[in-house]
Amino acid sequence: MNPTYFERSGLNRFWLGFLLGLGLPLVIFLLYFLFRFQGISISEYVQILIKSDKFVHVMSLSVFPNLAPFMFFVQTDRFKSGRGIMAVTVVYAILIFALKFTM
Repeated sequence: MNPTYFERSGLNRFWLGFLLGLGLPLVIFLLYFLFRFQGISISEYVQILIKSDKFVHVMSLSVFPNLAPFMFFVQTDRFKSGRGIMAVTVVYAILIFALKFTM
């Protein structure tokens, strides 16, 4: 593998992995909302999840799909993007861990 090829490639950027890792769980969270709770607002959806003690569970599951792009970036030697996804996943994990004990 030629490392300079991947350096010039637009897919080997920390910020790309960070933004992808940040956005993918939000998209999954919203897709769960669209398919599971039709006819209510997003704020009502969040309130239902909080009242039923499912908010932390849904957030945990919505971070799980970050594994797919992380594995893609690692398998294709785009380690900077993989680091970005890993960094934001760790931030999500800390946030979820904190929410678990405060809610």
